[in-house]
Amino acid sequence: MNKLNINSIFVSVFGIGYIPFASGTFGSFAGIIIGYLIYLINYNLLFLVIPILFILGIKASDIYQNKTGEQDSKVIVIDEVVGQLIAMLTVLDNFLLLFLSFLIFRFFDIVKPWPASFFDKNMKNGKGVMMDDVIAGIYSLIILIIIEMCI
Repeated sequence: MNKLNINSIFVSVFGIGYIPFASGTFGSFAGIIIGYLIYLINYNLLFLVIPILFILGIKASDIYQNKTGEQDSKVIVIDEVVGQLIAMLTVLDNFLLLFLSFLIFRFFDIVKPWPASFFDKNMKNGKGVMMDDVIAGIYSLIILIIIEMCI
């Protein structure tokens, strides 16, 4: 484990990324908690927090990768948080759909349908780390909007 500093604490989301198994799943779960807490404060804050975390996530991931030499390290889970926040944007008032957002996001994050796979395979920097999860979050959001329209 590298020396903890503010950057590694941020990219690992307070150390969650250091969990030795399923760190991405735990990161996504942290996204649910963070998103729900923001929702309780003020839903509109999500539209400020998501782009800020995205931009900071790119920079912090680049710094982490440069310091450790690891490409898209399992320690970096800020990308899962951002993707999950996107996925759950329209379902924060429905616990069943909120849980479903978690499952759908994890599916898309693991499967990485295009263009997520493009970013994952071809961009070995902070943008690539963040973008595949943003795409997974957008796909998840679209599916959830369709589900909401049908119920």
